[in-house]
Amino acid sequence: MNTKKLLIGFTLGLSILTIHALADDPIARSIMQKVDARDDGKTLEQDMLMVLIDKNGKKRNRNLHTYSKDFGVDEHQILFFKSPADVKNTAFLTYDYDDVNKDDDQWLYLPALKKVKRIPSSDKRSSFMGSDFSYYDMTDRDLSDYNYKLLKETKVRGHDAWMIEATPRNKKVMKESGYKKTIAIVRKDNYVV
Repeated sequence: MNTKKLLIGFTLGLSILTIHALADDPIARSIMQKVDARDDGKTLEQDMLMVLIDKNGKKRNRNLHTYSKDFGVDEHQILFFKSPADVKNTAFLTYDYDDVNKDDDQWLYLPALKKVKRIPSSDKRSSFMGSDFSYYDMTDRDLSDYNYKLLKETKVRGHDAWMIEATPRNKKVMKESGYKKTIAIVRKDNYVV
């Protein structure tokens, strides 16, 4: 009887370890580590276009200009809305900290009110400027917070790529992000997502 219980316990424990080991694909994790380690410079300046599409298919464009600087351990980014008039001169500042025990800092400048609003960590799931993005989406993600799985190899706009699924490792990350999973397409030639 005791041998039977021991064998059942051993089998159950081995099954749990196997399931946990399969939860994180080492190939997918290695790809994502290369994405993270990719040299994208110390500074970046870019123009972006955000297209908001409502449920009726109506599109609204928002033009943005961003600057970011990598300080080695931390990264700072500021984003300015250039148009349309209702969001013009709105600014969003993010401090991304490499220290996993320190929450990233975010502030939003609202020119109509002439006020700066700090975005608390508890508000990271809120909509960013009326878009489908959240404030959480506007920060870098810590690789150690996610399990990765290679879904398939594919082609995107003529480039060979991997499709990788990321799932939060714990309920805290799932609660902060608001996502049960995300899918990333990573180009094979340069590790750009």
